[in-house]
Amino acid sequence: MARGYSSHAQLIIRRRPPAGKEIHDRRYQLHSRGSVHRRIGTSAMAAVLAFGTALGMTHAASAAPNVATSKENQATGSGQERAVTLITGDRVLVRDGATAGTVQPGHGRENVGFSTFHVPGHLYVIPRDAMALLAQDRLDRRLFDVTTLIDAGYDDAQRDSLPLIVTHSAAQPLAANTLGASVTRDLPSVRGSAVLDAKSGTAGLWQALTARGVASGVDKVWLDGKRAPSLDRSVPQIGAPIAWQAGYTGTGVKVAVLDTGIDATHPDLAGKIAAEKNFSPEADTLDHVGHGTHVASTIAGTGAKSGGKFKGVAPDATLLNGKVCALNGCPESSILAGMQWAADQGAAVANLSLGGTDSGGDDPLKQAVNTLSAQHGILFVIAAGNAGPSDGSISSPASAEAALAVGAIDRDESLAFFSSRGPRTGDDAIKPDITAPGVGIVAAKSTTGVIGTPAVDGYVALSGTSMATPHVAGSAALLAQQHPDWKGTQLKAALTASAKPNTTLNVFQQGSGRVDVGKAISENITTEPTNLSLPTQPWPHTNDKPVSKTITYHNTGKTDTTLSLAIDGTGPDGKPIPAGLFSLSTTTVTIPAGGQTQVTVTANTKAGNVDGPYSGTLVATSGTTTTRTPVGITREVESYTLTVRYTDVAGAPATQASSLLIGLDNFKFIPLSPQNGTATVRVPKGAYLLDSLVGGTSPTGLPTFAWLPAPGLNLSKDTAIDADARLAKPIRVTPPDPTPRLALGEVGFNLKTATGGFGSSFVTFGDGLSRLSTAHIGPALPADRLSSHVNTQWTATDGSPTFYRLAWAQPSRVFTGIDKTVTKDQLAEVHYAFGPAPTGRTGLKGAAPVSSGGGGGWSALFPVGLPGTATEYLTTDGVQWGADLLQLNGNTLEAQEIADPGNYHAGRTYRERLHYAVFSPVLPAPPIPQLWVTRNGDTINVDLPLVGDSSGASLGLSTVTGSTTLFLGDKKIGESGHPGQGKFTVPAEPGSYRLTVQGTPGAALELSTQVTTTWTFDSSHVAGTDYARLPISVVRFNPKLDDNNAARAGRLALVPLSVQRQQGAPQASTRHLSLEVSYDDGDNWFPAPVIGDVALVWHPFDAQFVSLRAKATSSDGTAVEETVIRAYKLTKQELTKQEPLTNQ
Repeated sequence: MARGYSSHAQLIIRRRPPAGKEIHDRRYQLHSRGSVHRRIGTSAMAAVLAFGTALGMTHAASAAPNVATSKENQATGSGQERAVTLITGDRVLVRDGATAGTVQPGHGRENVGFSTFHVPGHLYVIPRDAMALLAQDRLDRRLFDVTTLIDAGYDDAQRDSLPLIVTHSAAQPLAANTLGASVTRDLPSVRGSAVLDAKSGTAGLWQALTARGVASGVDKVWLDGKRAPSLDRSVPQIGAPIAWQAGYTGTGVKVAVLDTGIDATHPDLAGKIAAEKNFSPEADTLDHVGHGTHVASTIAGTGAKSGGKFKGVAPDATLLNGKVCALNGCPESSILAGMQWAADQGAAVANLSLGGTDSGGDDPLKQAVNTLSAQHGILFVIAAGNAGPSDGSISSPASAEAALAVGAIDRDESLAFFSSRGPRTGDDAIKPDITAPGVGIVAAKSTTGVIGTPAVDGYVALSGTSMATPHVAGSAALLAQQHPDWKGTQLKAALTASAKPNTTLNVFQQGSGRVDVGKAISENITTEPTNLSLPTQPWPHTNDKPVSKTITYHNTGKTDTTLSLAIDGTGPDGKPIPAGLFSLSTTTVTIPAGGQTQVTVTANTKAGNVDGPYSGTLVATSGTTTTRTPVGITREVESYTLTVRYTDVAGAPATQASSLLIGLDNFKFIPLSPQNGTATVRVPKGAYLLDSLVGGTSPTGLPTFAWLPAPGLNLSKDTAIDADARLAKPIRVTPPDPTPRLALGEVGFNLKTATGGFGSSFVTFGDGLSRLSTAHIGPALPADRLSSHVNTQWTATDGSPTFYRLAWAQPSRVFTGIDKTVTKDQLAEVHYAFGPAPTGRTGLKGAAPVSSGGGGGWSALFPVGLPGTATEYLTTDGVQWGADLLQLNGNTLEAQEIADPGNYHAGRTYRERLHYAVFSPVLPAPPIPQLWVTRNGDTINVDLPLVGDSSGASLGLSTVTGSTTLFLGDKKIGESGHPGQGKFTVPAEPGSYRLTVQGTPGAALELSTQVTTTWTFDSSHVAGTDYARLPISVVRFNPKLDDNNAARAGRLALVPLSVQRQQGAPQASTRHLSLEVSYDDGDNWFPAPVIGDVALVWHPFDAQFVSLRAKATSSDGTAVEETVIRAYKLTKQELTKQEPLTNQ
């Protein structure tokens, strides 16, 4: 049985078009196997956020029955609707990759508020009762990251439970079924347990947590998230043959490969695996990806299949196959269990070519790396990540202190562009520790693998820090054979001390440099620690004090060694470090044989004049011996302390309050929770939004909310902000008819920034508006930067489909309350007719306001019939109104029609039709650069509608199947299994292309049962980073049909045709336009005469459907062929009368 959900409010979150971005056509397309909302693909996400809303927040205060709400999204493409149940029991419906979702409160949670917001690539839905636990670091933020949950395969269609990791304060692990959840695995290295929280039923971990709190013994609840798996020339490049000649090939050393499994049948790995265990969700230890096999052969492959050409670094090492990853990723609990197993098996080295985003602090994987390293002496060699070239992009668990984090270089010793860089998130420490070859690495191919570029028989080429890491793990195995008594810390020290640096790179890019195991086996001098990361010095730097750390030199040789010491390096600006920034307690030191000597390194950031990270290398030389130790310190950039003082309506320090502080330059957010009515945080100088909420209780015991946004917070000094509920004013709106029931009340704003913008709203349901007050905190902003709106939506109480949508907008300031009384002569009256749908379907009609300043609001979705009608009354001053029509099959959303915002005028009556045939391809005005068919560089991007209705509004279908195929001449470039979606790499040279999109709408449509469109066009390389719109067109059909989408049989009919060009593409005139018709679903076609832009089509008396096939060629040589099977019906009855349409 599914968890109990409220039948009251559903929040369907869709953003309106970007602020300041004019949209001329309001038709977008959805077509997927899921539900109904628009989606933007991964490539489109960043561009959407660059133009418009990067943060949409809602705070749902209370619920009203039989109403859903929506907020407009900005873009669409193909995508599948997903349902995701949160740890709280609330459910979110969202289209893959979208800025849209539906929130269904769990049973008994109708009055819980929800904050929903966006940062690039992530949609968060956070219930208000989770905010304090997040601020207290008791909950993993990823638990509310809907995008991450879907990407991990944790949506409801794929899992009936939510996998978690629960760490606890006591050493005793959780007992089975503790806290209403099922304990599946003990994780002693992090003092935690892997837990499954069932999505069925109404009781669970959340209720137990919130009831017991700290007394439950729970320290923190983490998502059991997924990490991603992040040699003929590369092996000699790191000096391995020198080690082989010295007799070190890894003999007797166990190396654990914690990855996707290993193909033990590959000749290079035959007999290499001493033990194996499967920790992944898959049923076996086979490598169904191909990643683990490639890694394993780089470490210890014999090269048997290639005659030794592709021999691994330590060909005689023994492998332990710990399968922790599956095709869809690596569960963190599986990785943790695999790490424990590797340590228990006596592995000297463990290779982890995997990782995920590091949020700072100690996550369970980083804790396990440090704990197991200390307890067992194992060395974890871990990929630094492939998130370069951004600074501060080191992944977890490579960011763990004990990890040997590996970056990637190419064969020319240059840093790979994808290799993650430091400093480490949270404390600016030095990472990565070392680099190794990771570009175009050829190694063994798994017989069941699916990745890699074929090289020679049995081998594939791959690139990534995943490929660099096994070079270092193999090197560590060679050293472990040479020094069987060494611990992991000593192996790490020897490898980093002997690494070869690239003098053009700093330590935050390469650590000590490229691994050189040929040198490592002969070097006797190492350092502890392996790098010196000095503490960040706070701004301002007028009174910086010197800070020092001690480094210990160890001499494993048999003779004393005298070293000359010096430090060089670069500052944040790439220039040499200023004199006096780094200094040494001595410039000469003698280390006794088998002994150690300490040296103090001091940094004085007062000597610097540029803020940011300073990178240095402590170079110790003795004859031909050189030992290098990275040194780093950061001069904090200009930063200030923000203090937020929370006051309730009685003037006392607020006990029910929280804030989100969002950086407008990077969209990073910091949750704030007050202690004794005050919260403080230190952040860099810059522009911020402080979004505060102060709660209270009404006389009737219901929650009240004072929403206090400060959208123009510029921190240029230590600042105190008063989030004072007494500043907020009520929202009062009186409709012209006293009988409608208020369904939705919203106050929101949209803000443009230098890097894009975002929007934020507070949304209430039913009588929640009477308990909401608002105030703008801080100075007014320029009118072209901020637009605010108040939006109320009402429905008739007599059951008729009559709706009032009343909204107002103002620039510069968020509304501080409002008091409006509306009369009917201030409203536009719009009569809608909705076309038929398959039997049993129902509809939801929505309309969302868009202000003249570009800001978008939310929409209430009201039930309507399909077919059916509705009447809406709309305010017109300063706002436009878009339209949405959703089609439901039971409780499943299976189709969505979207019309762009239009202008209405008070006192006028309008008639509009939605969801009528012919459903054929349409090219709306693209709201973002990537849509619809574009080229950037040498990539052709396809993300376009499959069909739109007769009005030109696009129709998204959750039941659609099909494909997208691109040809260059007669050569097939590639094919996608999604109609209207694909990304294809093509040659730079000019060429003639053919693009075919074929889709079958499925059960959501009775007509247009198969739609196929083929375009031919020329294209060549596009310089720069811009997206060039390719010259494609579609043919639109507009026959006269009745309300059942039928034309009269036995008649000659006129079918108007039009050719619609993709907006932004080079324009061309139509040279030729033709039409063929079929009455047997395309088995036989007959030409229809076309005169100008009108076709003459005969409707046989005995036919039931008419199919259409149009061809158009343009003056630039481009062409389109478009086939719509069962475009419309034929009837022997007189046509039902159509209402005339009123143009806006």
